[in-house]
Amino acid sequence: MVLRIQGNLAPPGSPWYERLFADQLCTIMLACGFDEYGANRSQDDLLEAGLLARGFSRDDAGAVARLAAGKRVAPQRPAQHWLGRGVASDASGRPVDVVVTLVRAGDGSAGGDAASAFLEGLGRCDVAMYGGHGRYGTGPDFDYNFTADLVDDKGAVEASFSEYKDLEEFLAERGRVSKRSPLAEYRTLVARGRLQIRRINSGNLVINLRNYHTAEFGAHVMVDQLKTDPNIRRMSKQAFDKRYRLWLFHGCRTNDYFYNLRKLNPKANAGGLDLLGTRRVTYWSMIGDTLLQLLDALSQRRTFSQILQTLHAANPDNPGDGAKGPSHVADLGRRA
Repeated sequence: MVLRIQGNLAPPGSPWYERLFADQLCTIMLACGFDEYGANRSQDDLLEAGLLARGFSRDDAGAVARLAAGKRVAPQRPAQHWLGRGVASDASGRPVDVVVTLVRAGDGSAGGDAASAFLEGLGRCDVAMYGGHGRYGTGPDFDYNFTADLVDDKGAVEASFSEYKDLEEFLAERGRVSKRSPLAEYRTLVARGRLQIRRINSGNLVINLRNYHTAEFGAHVMVDQLKTDPNIRRMSKQAFDKRYRLWLFHGCRTNDYFYNLRKLNPKANAGGLDLLGTRRVTYWSMIGDTLLQLLDALSQRRTFSQILQTLHAANPDNPGDGAKGPSHVADLGRRA
């Protein structure tokens, strides 16, 4: 049986604000992944403009100094750091400074570095948000996906593919002769060495290798290439200290991540990790607004139910797909 955690559409309570705003300082990471068609670039710009509009300034030195004054861990990986003075308030009404680490994949050429900065932010920051491809439920990704070459018996390239859809259509046509499905044709050609998948996995962070989407051809290729890569970075190998965190994974059906995030990170969960994810298809044009809306909701000390309403408002139903209802769900950790 493939185990899943579907998440809660009406979660009780609120984020643990006394922990998030402790010592009048909160650290937040906003991360935007990579899209092969360049859809991430507009969202990269939107995130920067949104921070400026909310009173944040790009101030790497000032942000690091504020972290040091708050006795927080200093960032070691390249990223932008933004500082917002008094943009939130604690339970006593005192101003809370917020340091935002902005991680963006850009053109994908430094996806490995972006993934490293994201991993660091997961451990270092109070709140971490990712927007981008869910990669069929396997995890965040900050660079190109794959290329596939069809080669002849002598190893000469006959055709190349960089999109699942194009590869699937080609395999469907080729498989009709032998009455094989696209997946069966894919398996046959790979076994014969005729189809060579060239992985680009330095920007991948693997949370889950269960294939929850077996009806989708691309899911099989994605999981296959990750499983056979000995250098892939696995969430299960990351060390987290025991303290409260809030994580948002915003991409297509990221509640696929919940089960493994609960089972593979005992220290993070022991600190009361709260998870937010999606339950249906989402769209790149809404990523920036989604992350910024959660930033606003936390600054305003909203409840979880209010947060899910806010996220859904930024991700309305699309008439073109059959998925209805709230875009996001929550899976809340235990309060120690």
